[in-house]
Amino acid sequence: MELKNETLMKTRWLYLILGLVLMLFLGLIYAWSVFRGPLEAEFGWSASQLSVTFSISMMMFCLGGLAGGVITARKGYRLTYILCAICLAAGFILASRINTLMGIYLTYGVLCGLGVGLGYNVTISTVVKWFPDRQGLVSGVTLMGFGFGGMILGTAGAKMIDTIGWRTTFFIFGIAFAVIILLCMMLIRIAPQEFVSSLSEGKSNVKPSVEELTPGQTLKRRNFWVYYGWTVVFGSAGLSIINSATPFAQTILGDDLTRAAAVAGIVSIFNGAGRVVGGLTFDKFGFRPTMLAADVLFGASAFALIGCYTSGSYILLVIAFVLIGLSYGFIPPTSSAYVAYFFGRENYGTNFAIVNLNLLISSYLGPLCGGGDYMRTFYFIIGFTIIGFVLTLAIKKPAGQEGGSEHEDRT
Repeated sequence: MELKNETLMKTRWLYLILGLVLMLFLGLIYAWSVFRGPLEAEFGWSASQLSVTFSISMMMFCLGGLAGGVITARKGYRLTYILCAICLAAGFILASRINTLMGIYLTYGVLCGLGVGLGYNVTISTVVKWFPDRQGLVSGVTLMGFGFGGMILGTAGAKMIDTIGWRTTFFIFGIAFAVIILLCMMLIRIAPQEFVSSLSEGKSNVKPSVEELTPGQTLKRRNFWVYYGWTVVFGSAGLSIINSATPFAQTILGDDLTRAAAVAGIVSIFNGAGRVVGGLTFDKFGFRPTMLAADVLFGASAFALIGCYTSGSYILLVIAFVLIGLSYGFIPPTSSAYVAYFFGRENYGTNFAIVNLNLLISSYLGPLCGGGDYMRTFYFIIGFTIIGFVLTLAIKKPAGQEGGSEHEDRT
C-alpha cells in the first residue's frame, strides 16, 4: 500500500498538468471580445447586441457546471468529458457557418458556453480531489489555466482571424477542442478514496471541513448566501471590463485589433496569476484575508481605470489591466477552497457548481453596468467594492464546529 501511495503521489502531478492543459483551452470563453470585432465589421451588429452572446455563454457556463457536477456524480467523469467535447466541437463548427445574430447566440453562446461549463466542473473537481493537502494552491494552479486561456488563445485567435478569417478560425477551434479534451479524458483518473484518506490522516496542512453538507443543506447556510453575494458583486465588476477589454484598449491604442488584443491579454495573464496567489493566500491566511485582498485590488483597479480613461495613458492602461486581472483572479480559487472548507468535500462538485451560479447574475449585471459608458462602469466598480467589503466582514465561521480551529479567520 505504501509503495502504491508513493506512485500515486507522483502520478497526481501528471493529472494536475492535464487539468491545466484542459483549463487553458476552456478559458477561451473569456476571449469573446476578440471575436466580437470581426462580427461587428461583417454584419453590422452593435456592441450591445454582441455582448448578449457573452452573457449567454456565461449563463450556459453556469448551467453546464451544475449539470457537470450532477452527471459526474451519477454517471462518471468520462461521460461529462464526452458531452463537453461534443458541445464545443458542435458550437465552434456551427458558429463558423452562422449568418444571423440568433445563430451566434445559439452556437457560441449556448453550445460553447455549455461545453466549457461541463469541462470546467469535471476538471476542477477531479484534480482538486488528488490534493487535499494543497486545496487552495492546486485550485489556483488549475484555474490559472482557465485565466491564461483567454490571453493565449485570444491572441492566437486574433492572428488567425487576420490571416484566415473568423469562420475558418472557429472551425479549427472546434476540431482542436474535441481532440484535446478526449485525449486528456483518456489519461486522467479519479483519486482513490483510500489514497485521499491516507494523505489526509495526521497531516497538519490538511484543513478539515467545517461541515459535510448536501447541496440542499448548503443552501440553508447563511455563509453560503453572504459569500454568494460577494461573488456576484465582484464577478460583475470583473466581467464589466473583461467583456470589453479589447475595445477599451482600442480607445487608448487605436484600431489595431491584434495589438489591442495583446494588451487586453494582460488581464488574462494576471487573472491566471491572481488565481495562484489567491489560492496560496487562502491556504496560508484563511478566507477573510483573501477576500479582503480581493476587495482592495478591485478598488485600486477602478481608480486606475478612471485615470487611464481620462488621461489616455498607456502605462495606466497596463496597471489597470494588471489590477483587474489580479482581483478577478482571486475569486475562483477562493470559491473552490471556501466550498471545500465550509461545506465539505463529499458533495464538492455540485456545491462548487452552485456557488458558480453567481455568473447567472454577474454575466448580465457586469456588461450592463454603465450602459456602454466606460466612466459610469468604473464608478459601478467602486460601488461594488464597498458592497464586497461589507459582505466580507459579514461572513462568520460557525462556532463550535469541528475543524474550525485548523483554519482560523485571522483578521
